[in-house]
Amino acid sequence: MTEIGETGKLFNLAEARELLPLINAVTKSHREMLQPVQERLNRLLSNDPRRASIEREFEQIVSRWKAKVEQLGPSVFGLWVVEFDVGEGCLSWRYPETSLNFFRSHGASYADRQRLSKYIEETDPDWA
Repeated sequence: MTEIGETGKLFNLAEARELLPLINAVTKSHREMLQPVQERLNRLLSNDPRRASIEREFEQIVSRWKAKVEQLGPSVFGLWVVEFDVGEGCLSWRYPETSLNFFRSHGASYADRQRLSKYIEETDPDWA
């Protein structure tokens, strides 16, 4: 299992799957906190002077989420996108996906994620 705060952690599939329910809960909680902030931002004009403080609140919630996720070992690839490094790439998860279903090679874009089952079938990696 991942040591809390361990950076540069390489996961295997079982470890990532074991950690995913906690990552999901943390992400869901922070997404729910962010939703009303986002709605307030959407109601304001771009030049509204109140916008700056609401944007700071938005950034603080996202920063807290990112820090909590990274403290558990995975990395954050984008908003609500969490990745578990397996060495040759990452197991890629995005809220509200219910399980780890995608693999992304290092350097590839999010759009280039591929089905995990297909990747495992084709490459038979040690971490699977």
